Amino acid sequence: MIDYNDKKTWQLFAEGKTKGIFQLESNLGKAWAKKVAPTNIEELSALIAIIRPGTLKAFVDGKSMTQHYVDRKHGREEVVYLHESIEEILKPTYGVLVYQEQSMRIAQKVAGFNLQEADVLRKAIGKKNAALMNEVKKSFIEGSQKVKLVSQEEAEQIFGWIEKSSRYAFNKSHSVSYAVCSYWSAYFKAHHTKEFFEAYLYYANEKQDPHQEIYELISEAKLFDIQARTPSISHYDVKFNFHNGKIYFGIKDIKSLTGKTGDKVVDAIKEVESELGKKMTKFTWLEILLFFGSKVSSTAFKALASVGFFMGFLETVQRNKALYDYDIFRTLTAAEQNWIKERYKDKQWKTFVDCLRDLAPTKKEGGGTSKIDRKQAIENEIQLLVNPPYDLTDEANWLIDQETKFLGCPVTLTKIETSDNSAANTTCKDIINGKKGKDLCIVANIQRLADYKINKGESKGQMMSFLTIEDDSCVLDSVVVFPKVREKYKYILYEGNNLIFCGSVAEHDSSLIVNQIHEI
Repeated sequence: MIDYNDKKTWQLFAEGKTKGIFQLESNLGKAWAKKVAPTNIEELSALIAIIRPGTLKAFVDGKSMTQHYVDRKHGREEVVYLHESIEEILKPTYGVLVYQEQSMRIAQKVAGFNLQEADVLRKAIGKKNAALMNEVKKSFIEGSQKVKLVSQEEAEQIFGWIEKSSRYAFNKSHSVSYAVCSYWSAYFKAHHTKEFFEAYLYYANEKQDPHQEIYELISEAKLFDIQARTPSISHYDVKFNFHNGKIYFGIKDIKSLTGKTGDKVVDAIKEVESELGKKMTKFTWLEILLFFGSKVSSTAFKALASVGFFMGFLETVQRNKALYDYDIFRTLTAAEQNWIKERYKDKQWKTFVDCLRDLAPTKKEGGGTSKIDRKQAIENEIQLLVNPPYDLTDEANWLIDQETKFLGCPVTLTKIETSDNSAANTTCKDIINGKKGKDLCIVANIQRLADYKINKGESKGQMMSFLTIEDDSCVLDSVVVFPKVREKYKYILYEGNNLIFCGSVAEHDSSLIVNQIHEI
């Protein structure tokens, strides 16, 4: 039985950790969940209703109705009611008319509407039908004069207010249903965190942009001290799986291995393990190259090597070295590969070079090549193995590029780890966890940038920016750069750039307001 008063679950909403939470997983949902900090289903339902476009765009006294709700809930604005007779109806939403059902109840109480008449009002609101609203207004005013709870002037004022609310009022029955589903998903996330992330990652491929979904889930998992790892031969699975508290990508989570190609890789592993009579973790690198490399496609092998799949076994072979050796292995003819495999059990070569040295001589000379030109070709490959023409070190930026290409996001490293972050005194995770104050500096990479043209006020016509930045702790999607600062630093503000962002987080806010930006 789910406890609807569970503090851990409600804390999840207050911290804005709502990725994967029904109706609230967008950046908008995260931001307003933190601002509202709901503590019961009634407030969660209101949160879901007030972040809809109509409420966000309905401005009264310079603030959206959404902001009015938040400020009133937290005591930063006085809760006022248009008339004392409707206070009871609007008290749960702090005087803000959030739901169509509230309008119906007001009509019943003030104008004596029956349920059918009140439903006509609801339909007029929901369909935004001006002609129908005019008819209902006439009935409302006439009814209010019979009930005599308010004056005609007050009735006109109340109905006008209801009419304006038609731009944003939401159906409460829907909103409460959404809130219950939202709470269920949050409760599961709070109390079964590992299973939550494993399940959501498993079904990420059903999203419109699967790899963006995976990226966001992996990033949020860091907030729960869950680290992601690339697929590994040491404890591989078909799809995402947990091992020793870490979540590992599965074989079929690799781009180009998501379908039948991935199934063939899994089958090939089982086949080669049976052939050699041991688990793949006990293979030598040469055994992987000879026996597994010949059973899967070039596309599959290179994808596995590029994400470090072959690094968690008996020998440690770096990714570039694995790709380099495999390219040389593929230059061998099928007959030459078979010659090696047939003799491997007796020879037990330690290295690929040793293997090729025995292969190089022609068959007349006791080797495995068919003619002199193949002998020369193998000897050339031996020299390339002994003295590679370029550095085979797995450089950081290359690792990031390969993991992004095949997994949709960097896992082993983040883009910021290629830069000096000694100037930072704060992390993205610190701010998400509630750190406030001035002179906060984060060294981070710009993941996303959205420019916005201000259309009102003193800054009308000027451009400001909203950033999503990432450091090695997680992603922060609430970074604001106002016009003056943006104008000063606009030439270095672009996606992919590593920068030092300095600014402040106000007491009643969760956004980093940037006032200085420095290049690294």
